[in-house]
Amino acid sequence: MNKQALQNQYGFFKLVHGVTLRLIGVFSDEDLSYRPRPEMRSVHELILHMYGMMRIFSEAMHQGKLTAEMEYQVLHKFGRDNESVSGLKTITEVQDFARESFKIINEALAGMTNEKLLKLLGSPFGTFPMWQYFIFCYLEHWHHRGQLYTYARLVGKEPPYLFDYENSPA
Repeated sequence: MNKQALQNQYGFFKLVHGVTLRLIGVFSDEDLSYRPRPEMRSVHELILHMYGMMRIFSEAMHQGKLTAEMEYQVLHKFGRDNESVSGLKTITEVQDFARESFKIINEALAGMTNEKLLKLLGSPFGTFPMWQYFIFCYLEHWHHRGQLYTYARLVGKEPPYLFDYENSPA
C-alpha cells in the first residue's frame, strides 16, 4: 500500500464520512443516551468511539507506538461516563467532534511518506505497517456505522440512504 492508494481510498472515505454525519444528524440530543442493551454502547459512546479511534491512531503513528494505555483510550476514553467528553451533549457538538477527528486522521495521512507508511508500528493486538492503521479506521468506521443505522431504526428514525454521496456535508 502506498500513499497515493490510501489517499484515493480516503477520498472515498470522505464521502462515507459525509453520509455518517447526516446519519448522526437524524438522532435527537435525547437519542444520544439510547442504549439497546445495558452492556452495549449508547449512540453517543458509539460515535465517540468511531471517531476517537481516528485521534488515538493518529497520535500513535506520530509517536511511533500504540501502547495498551492508548488502546484503552480507544475503547474507554470516549466511552461511558467519561469526563473528557461530557461537554459533548448535543448532536451538533458530536458532529463537530466527528468532523475534527476526520480532519486529524487526514492530516496524519497527508504528513506520511511512502517509506513511513511501511514502517512497522507495534500494538497490543499485533505489529503492522502504519498504512494498516488507516485501513483499520476505515473498516471500523463501516462496522460501527452499520450499528448506528440499526440504532436509528430502533429509535424510530429514518437513516439516510447508505450511498447518498451527492448530499455530503463533509
